[in-house]
Amino acid sequence: MKTLEQHLEELPTTLLRGIAQNQGLVLNEGTRREIVQSLVDHLRSAAHVRDVWQQLPDEARLALQALGAANNLLPVPSFQRRFGELRRFGPGSLERERPWTAPTDAAEWLWYRGLITRGFDVTADGMMECISIPTDLLPLLPSHETAVGGFPPPAVSPPAHGLDAGETLLDDLGTLLIYVQNQPVWLNQRRRWRDKDLMHLSRQWLPPQAGGDESNGGGGRMALLFHCARRLGFLSSEGRRQRLAGEQVTAWLQLDRYRQGQALYRAWYEAPDWNDLCLTPGLSCVEGNWRNNPVHTREQIVRLVQAVEPLQWYDLSDFIAAVRDHSPDFQRPDGNYDTWYIKDAAGVYLKGFEHWQDVEGRLLRYVWTGPLFWLGALGLDEAGSRWCLTARGAAYLGVAEPPAPGPEPVLVIGEDFHIVAPTGASLYDRFRVARFCEWEAGWPGYRYQVTQRGLRRAIAAGITIPQIVDFLARASGDKLPASVREALLSFRP
Repeated sequence: MKTLEQHLEELPTTLLRGIAQNQGLVLNEGTRREIVQSLVDHLRSAAHVRDVWQQLPDEARLALQALGAANNLLPVPSFQRRFGELRRFGPGSLERERPWTAPTDAAEWLWYRGLITRGFDVTADGMMECISIPTDLLPLLPSHETAVGGFPPPAVSPPAHGLDAGETLLDDLGTLLIYVQNQPVWLNQRRRWRDKDLMHLSRQWLPPQAGGDESNGGGGRMALLFHCARRLGFLSSEGRRQRLAGEQVTAWLQLDRYRQGQALYRAWYEAPDWNDLCLTPGLSCVEGNWRNNPVHTREQIVRLVQAVEPLQWYDLSDFIAAVRDHSPDFQRPDGNYDTWYIKDAAGVYLKGFEHWQDVEGRLLRYVWTGPLFWLGALGLDEAGSRWCLTARGAAYLGVAEPPAPGPEPVLVIGEDFHIVAPTGASLYDRFRVARFCEWEAGWPGYRYQVTQRGLRRAIAAGITIPQIVDFLARASGDKLPASVREALLSFRP
């Protein structure tokens, strides 16, 4: 960013005289240096700045407010898209056309009064050509104290029936780990799970999920689940045999459920290899000399969500429209909409800001109704048109304290050797139950059957029957039926 003097020093003398004319300053004959100094003294007068502010057209005032709200740096494409183009003139055409006498838009109105400057600046996203207010003028303008309104949009009434995925992705990851622990899982030639295993695994999801894909590719719910498992280091391979990484899995299973879920959220939020834009249904990213930054995009998305009130409901279409008005460049820091190669389902390239809803709007809708919902951070209505930030999501996003760990439901053990792990029960306990039991049902609680086959499998893995009995007594709150205890202790493989 430049001072007023640095900015004026870069301008041709003809333009300096035009700025003086627009600012009501009568220049005497003098050197270029004296002209610059006269302008600096005149424009830096607090009384003069107040008068200028009162005379600003509404659009020009909005432009200064937008700069103040953006830490006084807006990429040139972003600024010009919103407030008009700063036409470039050579010395001859500048003298001949005298554009300061008839600015075409708010950008030129400010430029030809010396109130904005243009140049390359170092931003958080690298070196970019930006528009800014001269740094010594900024404190004199009320613009830097005036927020740009309209975001977030007002809350709406809650739906009659809300959907909250809660900890279902967490529980389903536990199911995946159990499946790999107890079944021989072989990868196909593309290093993906075979359809047979995916079909068996999907039957055990809690509760049955609708709307997600049924493969471990793409951008659906199951793909996110596999991504989290790999990102957290839970899965390893021996040749084409899928295995568990025991230490990482055990360390995660021993966390409380909130921190287990938080680990899944971080596995999505911090992953450079999960590209929400290229996984958005209906969009296709074409390979070329361009790339987006999915981690940066998620950081900006989280900032947008942090602006809402937790547990309040918002209309999703209204929220997306407010993002377009307030922070349209959340995934494109340079504000350029012509350099990415993205096609829709019909093969049409979506270039230009006119396709914002087709790209950015569609991406936001996918993230809201996909990953953030699946992770339990957002709740939705049945139509997916209203949403709220859940208490769990508020903690994930750092706008609320994590919940204090509470007591987890205990295992329910029947005299018929059935064991039920209620919803919310310890994943670690369920993982250990599955070592010596067979799965039967997953809703409304995980139901297992103690079998001789399961017991032999546990013994072969080095688990003793007394260890199983002690575990069941503790995990059931000392409600292990005596008949089950006696039968187990008398079992001989």
